[in-house]
Amino acid sequence: MSNFMSLPEVIKSSLLLWLTVISFLLLIEFLRYYHTERSRLRLFASAAEVLFAFTIDMILITQIEEMGDLMIGIPAVSVIVLNAVLTAIMVLELLHILRSHKQKLSPLSLKESMDHLPTGICFYYDGGQTKLVNLKMESISQRLFGENISNAEYLWNAVSDGDTPYAVTRGERPIICFDDGTAYSFDRRRVMLNDTPIWELLAFDITEEYRLTAELREKQRQADYINTRLKALNSTIQYVIMEKETLQIKINIHDSFGQTLLMTKRYLADPEQTDKGEMLRLWRRNIALLKNEEREEWQHPYYVTLSHAEKLGVRVVLTGELPEKKHLVPVINSAIIVHVTNVLRHAQGNEAYITVEETADSYRLRFTNNGKSPEGKIRENGGLANLREKTESIGGSMQISSSPAFALSLTLPKKSEEEQNGI
Repeated sequence: MSNFMSLPEVIKSSLLLWLTVISFLLLIEFLRYYHTERSRLRLFASAAEVLFAFTIDMILITQIEEMGDLMIGIPAVSVIVLNAVLTAIMVLELLHILRSHKQKLSPLSLKESMDHLPTGICFYYDGGQTKLVNLKMESISQRLFGENISNAEYLWNAVSDGDTPYAVTRGERPIICFDDGTAYSFDRRRVMLNDTPIWELLAFDITEEYRLTAELREKQRQADYINTRLKALNSTIQYVIMEKETLQIKINIHDSFGQTLLMTKRYLADPEQTDKGEMLRLWRRNIALLKNEEREEWQHPYYVTLSHAEKLGVRVVLTGELPEKKHLVPVINSAIIVHVTNVLRHAQGNEAYITVEETADSYRLRFTNNGKSPEGKIRENGGLANLREKTESIGGSMQISSSPAFALSLTLPKKSEEEQNGI
């Protein structure tokens, strides 16, 4: 049987290189065991494998260098078998390491699992020094500031104060939404790590919830708009019905007077051919209609405006009686409309209070509500500006106060300009 030294140089070099590679791989596996393996028996076995492989490797190298001066005479077959056995051991150890890597948790596997979470995670100390950051939180920082997290305290302050172009809400639970619709809700709490306080910062992906909320808000806005239109349409329909009924009453009164006049004309022409009692009954009924001063509710000049306010959800509480002089009705009617509109739009209330006081030569009307107070000085534009113009055009005055609550005051003259001038 030939020994190792009698083999051709190419085969000897290949076997020696093969054994050297196996020896280094076994050394790497031993080092891996040393850091992760808890079984001493497996650790000692791995060390023995490395020592045995390196010993055989050194013997073969020595034989080649001394060219036979150290004649150990290892059979060639034995070298090949040893290489095969050591290769098989190395493969088995590698498979064991791979299985252990999948089955056992390590700091590296924990970090890898956190990096695949859809939630951004960051642990940092006071001052902003990070302890652990996953890829999702780094991605959020890149989109916000164009760089990875270097100071986690700066990231939290920016999102909680709303100092980013993507801020939706601020505070302890801030929300940001990027241009592509991706939204995140941040939460922060203080925890203890080895008796050391540390901050846990989380960023939850709420893209779907934010989208649904935005859609619901838009649908609610559309529903409110449609509801307002329907209320206005209902008020208009009621007004048209009221006008139709008024016209019918006027037609009936006109027909009644016409019938009475015709009967009177016949009586004057031929008293004997006319029922005098029926004629007198018709006259009495028509005179009673003319003399009757009690009006229906719809006949009051402010009925439509007050009914419209009620349809919009604003209850008008009136103290005193609204003036019904012809020159005052358009101004007061406009004031009620402007006040009800402001209660709904700005004060967000549901009750409008109107107080009327009568003096010797004027009426004083005060408009207040149960809504929230104005946040600053009130600007007179739109309805308020038009109301002031109408008030001053009849010789009245208008005052507005915003503190401690909104109040609109009108002082209106009892007499019109024609009456004051004796016209």
